[in-house]
Amino acid sequence: MEPTDSKRILVIDIARFYAIALVFYGHFIERIMLLENPAAAAQYKFVYSFHMLLFFILAGYVARESDLALGFGRYLKYRVLSRLLPFVFFTAVFMVLPVFFAEQAFPKLHLPSVEGYRIGLLNTVFGIPMFCVPSWFILMMFSVEMVHYAAFRFLKSNARILIGAALFYVVGYWFNLELDIVNPMKGRVIGWNYLFIHEAITMYGFYLLGIYLARTKILTEKVSPKIAVPGLIICFLIVLFTYNLNTGLFPFPPYDAVVIIFASHGHFLWFPFTAVVGSLGILFLARVTPAQKTIVWMGQNTLILMCLNGIFYHYINPRVAQWAVANLPPSAPVVFGVGLVMTVASLALCIPLIFVFNRYVPQLVGKPKRNGPWFKNFI
Repeated sequence: MEPTDSKRILVIDIARFYAIALVFYGHFIERIMLLENPAAAAQYKFVYSFHMLLFFILAGYVARESDLALGFGRYLKYRVLSRLLPFVFFTAVFMVLPVFFAEQAFPKLHLPSVEGYRIGLLNTVFGIPMFCVPSWFILMMFSVEMVHYAAFRFLKSNARILIGAALFYVVGYWFNLELDIVNPMKGRVIGWNYLFIHEAITMYGFYLLGIYLARTKILTEKVSPKIAVPGLIICFLIVLFTYNLNTGLFPFPPYDAVVIIFASHGHFLWFPFTAVVGSLGILFLARVTPAQKTIVWMGQNTLILMCLNGIFYHYINPRVAQWAVANLPPSAPVVFGVGLVMTVASLALCIPLIFVFNRYVPQLVGKPKRNGPWFKNFI
């Protein structure tokens, strides 16, 4: 493993590991849900009620306020190299894969074909990244950070940060509810979805919450394990008994759940409530988890893992889910067990690929300050 940066906050890296594990789990469970399994649908809605919001809270937690003192050109350059460049790199990699594995992964694009690639690229630039759907998060994170550069100079105090978090959430929620910009059920996939800026407004509210938590040093200094354990239990129970209260206002079936890529939030109050409580629960869990090297290291490489999840999302999960539905009982424990095994196996298979990318092309996978054997550092 690579040495751990002493400046990093281990609790946040561990929380990131749990967050990316939930992404792998949720994307596999989604495939079983789409095969009309009610147990999978319930687990999908539970996980999706908070797991992507957690990423934005964690990103805000580690945001360096000193970066805002940089000129816009320098700030933009770093975000382009650490966000958009990895997106382009992984998109290029995933565009090659359909040459070898196409049929089940991209049935609507008819890959590999010139027309399929044309439509796929059009969707990727103006809508949803079709070749590696999970990479949408990188684009939205870039937009959130652009909003941050413009807005945070007016939100210096803790009180203003909390007020700003509420205002951005309200404005973003209303904006997406009224305009319904991205909705596959209504044919709205390609259009005004540039870098997911419409949803970045909503997510910036949660990013600000992360900044507030960092300023108050909650969970890094002020919470002992004696508090974190009952806090974890309480948060889990609250989400368990409230996540299904978030009903209505979801833009398309069968995803009767929070789906951030489509700005699908549900109820105005239950959505942020379960998202924040669930995120706090993961932070409590991270607080009591030993800083095992592999977990910390994988938490430090979540951008790579987010993109590598596309391998499983497009090519492996559908086949395994079909086998599981055809051969195993549809009960909740079985669905959970299969999902857990798939998550652990998928993450393990990604480890050598993370090593390769970090060793040879770190500049292309979100680490532009590093030197490598093929390229010198970009910054």
